[in-house]
Amino acid sequence: MKKLKGKEDVVADVKERVSKASFALVTDYRGMTVAELTELRKRLKQNNAECKIAKNTLMKIAVRDTNLKELESLLVGPSALLLSYGEPTACAKTLVEYNKEIEKGSVKGGVFEGKLLTQEEVQVFATLPSKEVLIAQIAGLLTSSTASIVGIFEGLIRDIALLSEEVAKKNDKGS
Repeated sequence: MKKLKGKEDVVADVKERVSKASFALVTDYRGMTVAELTELRKRLKQNNAECKIAKNTLMKIAVRDTNLKELESLLVGPSALLLSYGEPTACAKTLVEYNKEIEKGSVKGGVFEGKLLTQEEVQVFATLPSKEVLIAQIAGLLTSSTASIVGIFEGLIRDIALLSEEVAKKNDKGS
């Protein structure tokens, strides 16, 4: 009975964490040492994310009735579940960069906004700028566009003023 209670606790814990996550990745952690996994967890924590390792059967049960249920298909073989509670791209970047750094581990896929992401899509996702950077870029584009429009209107007003001056001068000479 005690063994079953432990499994129920793991399922409940994973389910609670998954329900709070906005983004999730599944990675194959084969070949990673405990120290390397600890370092990955530390880096993820700095980016408001975490790494959870449990038996695939327990993780499948935990994700089944959540917003990340598509993860079930990725939970095959040695799997670590990475959950992001903040900026989704930060979690993906952290994993992809760390895997390159230690030359171990591989991304199996992920789920973002209910859509299953392939390994390649996660790699692309990791290259995207953060939401704040994207908003700043859009704001910069809008500001520069607005400045251009203002410049065009100022030029038009100046041209109309010069044209009226010329017409007034011509009318004064003609009278």
